[in-house]
Amino acid sequence: MKIQKDENNLLTIFNENIPQTKEYTYNVSGYLFSDFDKWIIVLHKKEWKIINLKNLGDTMSVVYMKKSGNKELNFNKEACVQATTIFQGFDEETGKKYAFIPNLTEKEGEEKNEIFKKLGLKQRIQKTSKGMICENNDDANTYKTKEEIFSYLLWLVILYGKFEGKNKELNTLKIQVPLFGQYIKEQENLDDMVASLQKEWIFIKGDKMTNKNGIVYQISSNDYELLEIYTKWYEPVEKFEKITKLEFTQEMKAKLVEFLQNNAEIPQEGKVEVLKQLQEWTIKLLTK
Repeated sequence: MKIQKDENNLLTIFNENIPQTKEYTYNVSGYLFSDFDKWIIVLHKKEWKIINLKNLGDTMSVVYMKKSGNKELNFNKEACVQATTIFQGFDEETGKKYAFIPNLTEKEGEEKNEIFKKLGLKQRIQKTSKGMICENNDDANTYKTKEEIFSYLLWLVILYGKFEGKNKELNTLKIQVPLFGQYIKEQENLDDMVASLQKEWIFIKGDKMTNKNGIVYQISSNDYELLEIYTKWYEPVEKFEKITKLEFTQEMKAKLVEFLQNNAEIPQEGKVEVLKQLQEWTIKLLTK
């Protein structure tokens, strides 16, 4: 037997005595994976246990492990402001395009301008006969690198969403982008952005809700790796002292290390390497 990070990046125990007769498929925190039966280490009611994969049940959390370089990303001011250009109109009098922010009040525009200022950005929103207009008129949705994608999403939070939490503790981010008329086609670009983040193993959800005015595209995430980056970038505006999911994961990781060191069922083969990975890699708890 050997304890290891398997091909799905999950902490498992290979046991050659388990018959490999059927492949099982599971969805944990939006992460879809398939595998044959094996031993897997799960968190259930704040207790670590070893179970057969086929018995993985609701409310159980698996251990996802990976190397990560996301913490070193820098705030890309040029990329993030592209989010202001999702909605563009054409001024027939001046012959120029302009970007507008739908459903935004003048007071909200002033609040967002204050955020722009604190983040060191030159863009400003102003009230005109065309609505709430942003000065930036660059072409939208040209993000490519991780830095650009992360920065673009932060701008969507600022314009169309919010960070949720209380008492300086951050829990999640939520975004609702209204899509209507010709702008419904932007759903594809938003889908691509969410998919790009998921490829970087950021656990984030993007879906749509239809109402009488069109489509509201909803994005949400409580992935502490993403929120940890944003707390650093957003600190000039608001300082969060704790991230809910990060605090919980760190607490449970300490208990996991103790479990691996002291449980007689944990095989010796692979244990040293796994313990090192737990200390050096990004660890996430994904719940069924």
